[in-house]
Amino acid sequence: MKRIEYMKLCRMFAVIVFLAIGCAVTAQADPVNFNTFYQFGFSDPGVPSTGCDPADPAGPFCIPSGGTPTQFAPAGPWTFSSPVAVLLTVTDAFAAGDQFEIFDFGTSLGLTSLPFGNSSCGADPVPCLADPSISSGVFSLVAGNHSITIVPVLSPSGGGSGYFQVAPVPEPATLILLGTGLVGFCARQRKKRASQGDRAAPPMNTE
Repeated sequence: MKRIEYMKLCRMFAVIVFLAIGCAVTAQADPVNFNTFYQFGFSDPGVPSTGCDPADPAGPFCIPSGGTPTQFAPAGPWTFSSPVAVLLTVTDAFAAGDQFEIFDFGTSLGLTSLPFGNSSCGADPVPCLADPSISSGVFSLVAGNHSITIVPVLSPSGGGSGYFQVAPVPEPATLILLGTGLVGFCARQRKKRASQGDRAAPPMNTE
């Protein structure tokens, strides 16, 4: 009887230890999802970026995007595994002036573009990516496991926030379809303008 109770206690203890280990591993770095813009926070140059509170309790409060759907990033480094090649897109947000170096498992992938001017793109990652004065970059990653760290190299205001997104590289067939659709759209637009021009042309005087 005592042996049975002892075995039950051992099993319960093993389950508790297993759950505790699982929680500890999860707390170290949550995997990120594809095709999602994650907002991260940063401070001084050389200090690795964090997530945004409350997704990362150690991160700063971040002003979320009011347009494009985004999520607060969890605590870094940001990990994911992909069976195909992916593109990692990183952009600064709000005021121009910040720049980042991107690392994968500690190996530098390069720098985002050099910022210039005093413009502000706000909190939406899409307008920020479209603004050439805002630092951004796209990095190609092979299939496999990845662990991303973003480190500011320029931070004149002493901190701020930015965005990153991981997305699979479009397949050639997808690119062909997109190109064909674009060609067809342009052809229809030219035809439409030509027909409008014919209707608007005044009749010729044959006298």
